Formats: sequence, C-alpha cells, structure tokens
Amino acid sequence: MTLVLHRASGSISCHHCGHRERVPERCVDCGSVSIARHGTGTERLETELPGTVFRLDGDAADAGAVLRAFEHADEGILLGTQVVAKGHDFPDVELGVVVDAHQTLRFPDFRAEERTFSLVTQLAGRSGRGRERGRVIVQSLNPDAPALVLAAAHDAPAFLEEELARREALRYPPFSTLIRIVCASPQAGAAHDVASELREALPGSLGPAPLFRLRGRERSQVVIKAEDRKAAVEAVNVAVGKVAKGAGRKSVSISVDVEPQ
Repeated sequence: MTLVLHRASGSISCHHCGHRERVPERCVDCGSVSIARHGTGTERLETELPGTVFRLDGDAADAGAVLRAFEHADEGILLGTQVVAKGHDFPDVELGVVVDAHQTLRFPDFRAEERTFSLVTQLAGRSGRGRERGRVIVQSLNPDAPALVLAAAHDAPAFLEEELARREALRYPPFSTLIRIVCASPQAGAAHDVASELREALPGSLGPAPLFRLRGRERSQVVIKAEDRKAAVEAVNVAVGKVAKGAGRKSVSISVDVEPQ
C-alpha cells in the first residue's frame, strides 16, 4: 500500500482506499527516529517555490476560491495537478511549466501517449493568451518521447498518424472494442475467484488482474479485446449471468464497462 504524505495535516493516506493515519514518529520495523520525508508532489513544490503560490489539487477545500484568488493577484504561481491545465482562461499568464511530463507515459494504459500529448498541448494553451508572448517549459527524464516532441511542435496531425498506426498494429480502439469486467468483494479472494471463472468462460480474455483495494473492497478485473463488438457483448452477458448464479456469489459485485475510459 502506497501512502501519500500530507504535511499540513500531519498525516499519511491512501488515495485509493481512503486509509489515513498520523505520520509515524519512528520506523515501525527498527524503531529508528531518523525518518526522512521526501516527495515530488504539489505540497513539496509549494514549499520550494518563491513568491505567492496558489495550490490547486485534491486537498483544496474550495477550488473556485483558489482560482479567483490567482486571477485577481498582481503576480503569483498557480501550482497543481492536471486540472490546472484544463479549461482555465488567464490572459496574464506568461509561463507554463510541466514537471515530470514522462510520468503519464508510464501508465499501463494504451491511451498513455494520447493523454500525455493532450496534457502538454492544453497547458501550452494556457500561456500567452494576453498581449505578452507566452512560454512553456516541459521537464522530463524522457525528452525524446514522440508524444512530448510532437506536443512541443504543436504537430497534432503527425501525432494522430503515428498513434493510429500503433493502435491498428496492436488492435486497440478504434480498431477493436474493449470490454472491462470488474469484480469486487469485501471478502478476501472472492473477487479474484469470480474473475478467474469469467476468464475461463471467455476465451481470449486477459486477466484476472488485481486492482487497488477500494472502499474496503478487494477488486479484480478481466479485459476482453474483440473485433466483433456485438458478439463480444453477448458473450460477456452470458458468462456474467452464468457465473453470478454460482454458489457463494452474493458478496461479489460484477460491473461491465464497454469501451472503458
């Protein structure tokens, strides 16, 4: 379980299951009090940036108030997660910075390149809307990644051409249909067992793969990649209906998402 440090509240928490506890004063294994607190999140950056910083992330109690304060400030830095890059219009912004732009490329998601290109492009659009010319700085450990290079060049046609060729070769949407089945249960192992039965009932499916425990429920998923959408949906309906009727399945919920986003 990965816990995130929240300095202001003196707590560490899991953003998936909701678990929260006080920051430990000593190591639970060896008892040492020499505990270093490192991090690269918005809260850490806020402490290192000079001047007036307006932080907008999941911990912001009133996002609207933060945006209004930034808008009316004579100068300052709006610091936040990806939400900062989307849909905000501040004509006086002259500099946009993306930190660790390569992080989204590491996600196990076939849309990782698309999301990275979109994020950098959207942030670039936030800078230089007024009279002054804007600049955008993209920091990355992988500056030669095609998604970053093409986003920096504002070359959407080239990115689209490369991305569609890659997806066609790997049979990802829009050249196929994805169906995601998620099994969840408060009982240990139950979700995985049901997901395993679904995997056996659906030839060619992938999984079962464990997911983060969420709100006290263990989860496991199965993914189907199919060229015939109608036939795949019908097969999933039959398999889910059959498995759900099995003994001891009352504690397990099964959700089906066609073309999951």
